[in-house]
Amino acid sequence: MEFQHDQSWDSLTTIFASKLTAKEAWNKFIDFHEKATPKPYWTALRQLDIDKEQADIVEWLQHLVTTSPLPDSVVALWVGILKFADNDKEIPAIYLSGADNYDIDDIDWACDPIYFPENRYAQPPLLQQIDDIAKTDEDNYEFLDWILPLAYCALTLDEIIRTKLNKKLFLTSKNKLFVATGHDSGDYLDISSIE
Repeated sequence: MEFQHDQSWDSLTTIFASKLTAKEAWNKFIDFHEKATPKPYWTALRQLDIDKEQADIVEWLQHLVTTSPLPDSVVALWVGILKFADNDKEIPAIYLSGADNYDIDDIDWACDPIYFPENRYAQPPLLQQIDDIAKTDEDNYEFLDWILPLAYCALTLDEIIRTKLNKKLFLTSKNKLFVATGHDSGDYLDISSIE
């Protein structure tokens, strides 16, 4: 059975809206796909240690805005998902940037950032593990390479913002920052604001 892009996206946005912990939401997301398309790799994806990695992501984000404070004009943060080419391998990564405008209906605001902190790139090991697992399904890698990193980043970053981030470090001149995450190629989700 083939994966259905629209159904997968609807599943992600519905699960995301429930505001579960990242681990609970990730497992529901995996369950949805496993029921639709049984594959041996769903178990490996379910076993990823999301909680452990969240602490590292929190530390990275807080370190960034401490060493490179947000300009007063920044109103929105973008956590982009991309891949670096390294010899014959691609390495999944995320990066942080900030913009002085925001539009919930159009991601163009993220394309013209004014905040590019030093050390803005991070290579979460789970993104690499997700990529390695997805590559085991050559026929569906393009689909998995799209939806799995986006789901993982949206779910884990949303929980981090809601429950683990020291928001005062980000809100030095504002009482709210909009946040979105997604692929630089276009697909994205608005996640919880920092407020």
